[in-house]
Amino acid sequence: REVATPSLGITHGLAAQPPPSRQCQMEMSKATQRSVARASTEFVGTLFLCLTVAMTGGTLIAPLAIGCALMVVVYAGGHISGGHYNPAVTLAVLLRGGGKIKTGEACIYVVCQLAGALCGAMLSWALIGWSLAAYPTPALGANPFAACLCELMVTFALCSVVLHTTTTKAQADNSYYGLAIGFTVLSGAVAVGGISGGAFNPAVGFMPVLYGAHSASHSWVYWLGPLLGGALAGAAFRAMALEEYGGSPNEAMVKCAPRLVETIGTMMLCFVVGTASLAQSFLAPLAIGSMLLAMICMGGAISGAHFNPAFTLAALLRTELGATHKRFTWQQGAEYLLAQIVGAALGALAAWGALETNRRVQYPTVPPTSGLGAGFLGELVGTFLLVYVFLNVATTKDLAGNSFSGLAIGMVVTLMIACMAPVSGGAFNPAVGLVGLFSGAGRVGIGSVWIYWVACPLGAIMATAFFRLQNGEEFGSKGADVLAQAASAASALEQALLPQAGVVE
Repeated sequence: REVATPSLGITHGLAAQPPPSRQCQMEMSKATQRSVARASTEFVGTLFLCLTVAMTGGTLIAPLAIGCALMVVVYAGGHISGGHYNPAVTLAVLLRGGGKIKTGEACIYVVCQLAGALCGAMLSWALIGWSLAAYPTPALGANPFAACLCELMVTFALCSVVLHTTTTKAQADNSYYGLAIGFTVLSGAVAVGGISGGAFNPAVGFMPVLYGAHSASHSWVYWLGPLLGGALAGAAFRAMALEEYGGSPNEAMVKCAPRLVETIGTMMLCFVVGTASLAQSFLAPLAIGSMLLAMICMGGAISGAHFNPAFTLAALLRTELGATHKRFTWQQGAEYLLAQIVGAALGALAAWGALETNRRVQYPTVPPTSGLGAGFLGELVGTFLLVYVFLNVATTKDLAGNSFSGLAIGMVVTLMIACMAPVSGGAFNPAVGLVGLFSGAGRVGIGSVWIYWVACPLGAIMATAFFRLQNGEEFGSKGADVLAQAASAASALEQALLPQAGVVE
């Protein structure tokens, strides 16, 4: 039935626009609803993250459970609030700029995160009792500044992953952001959880205030380290994701961005290598592969995410064999190699600082029970598979834009460490092979790392040759002769080196 209602401007069944005052109220109401939705999402996500910490802390699978908890709440709430659940992440997003979050809203986020953390801890009391509920605390006797460094390093990686996978145009609408974020925490918890307590989040580090003054006395570590890590991640993002800020960045900045990504990614990989194995955890191979996964998701859109001289060599050989797209120059290769070596040095030194002595830093080396011949073959085989997967999932036209390349490459490292580490030391990366040299202080000489600078490049050469045979449509006609020459050279080098390794053994 048609009803004339002058006050609402409705006549003859046609709805007119509401008056300006009413329209303003409606817009304010929608804005309020959005703010409430975001704040409540941050509260609930942080509650379940901290509930998982409290319920599983101290168990062997705690890092896996906590990383998965963060992953699922990021996927569930990321489209509403951004899925921070961490004041350090909120700080990084604020410093990133670009209007992603305003200062007032960031403050509301932090309050909701802290409230969610306390509620998650108290909910665990109702389930398992106050005495059995866990909370983060540094290891007994640990230097608080070493613990702070651990928190800073992993939170820096975490915030960098969040910024690049959830806030950039280059990675818009990807489906791996939650996996990368959750597995960064998994990796860090395995690597340094036994040193710092593994919070990487001031909200998680706020839980001890419920357990008295003594328990809360170390909470500053979980504020200082993570907030510094978040601030550094925000600053580094501005130097790497130049396209996010419009304008025309100068040529030097454009050139430096991928080199900085290579340095950071290799640094974090080597930091986890240097610390994870000390945990004596069956999750150590997964921790190393997970950090590589996360760094690939973080920087792949900028540098291609090599973090490995063997990958860089494969990219160069692929170009020389006549690849028609994603071509790579020798100058780029030299600059990437330098960045990767610098990253390995920084990661090794950071591991030294976190462990307080270079004697505790872990590094790949051929076990005495294996011998150089088997070690050489193990590194060659492992690197072959790693480079083979890299070339196929990260450089081919058929798989362009996929969301699984980081997962595939990272899990190759996990499985190859599990298989080959008892034989070869499990580097599959010449830069990782330098961790012992950079942290050794005379413990390790160049004679102990040559195997990773010969076997790994040889594996890369062989994998690239097979990739050329397998993916002929990716190449022009130029590559056939070069392929034959490369295969011949690889065969000759292998024949020359393997007998020598056997004599040394």
